[in-house]
Amino acid sequence: MNSTNNKRRVLLAVTETSPLSELWRAVTEHLAGAHAELTTVFVSDDRWRRAASLPFTREISRVSGSSEKFTPQRADQIDKDAVASAQRQIQQLAAKAELQVAFEFLSEHDAAQIHELVKVEQDVLIAPSFFKRRPIYAELTRLRCRILLVDSEDADADRTAE
Repeated sequence: MNSTNNKRRVLLAVTETSPLSELWRAVTEHLAGAHAELTTVFVSDDRWRRAASLPFTREISRVSGSSEKFTPQRADQIDKDAVASAQRQIQQLAAKAELQVAFEFLSEHDAAQIHELVKVEQDVLIAPSFFKRRPIYAELTRLRCRILLVDSEDADADRTAE
């Protein structure tokens, strides 16, 4: 039991727009030859729910251009789809690298819970650099572990609506 508690962790924080290939490169660099476990933390963007609660918010189809009311139920469905897609992609990458990966879900308004995932100071949190502009960043700076922010090669991938 002590060996599990002393094991270093690599935490990979992602959102629905995270540049997974760049983040995965950073993960594999930190796991190479190390005895560490990998945990992916999907950070849900709470702005979807806030937007869905507004009476005038509409969702516009990229294909047809038609629009319909954007509801909290639709925001939940988008979240579920994004989590499933990210989890599937991470599991495929982990399988290719022959790694085991745990998957956690965290909403930005519950960001303080990320402290529960950091076990020792040698843990490493890898996140996209656009987290600096997100509410969760204040909580990340309080973590007692190394934080590595990864820039995306695709500038559009790390832009978020403010």
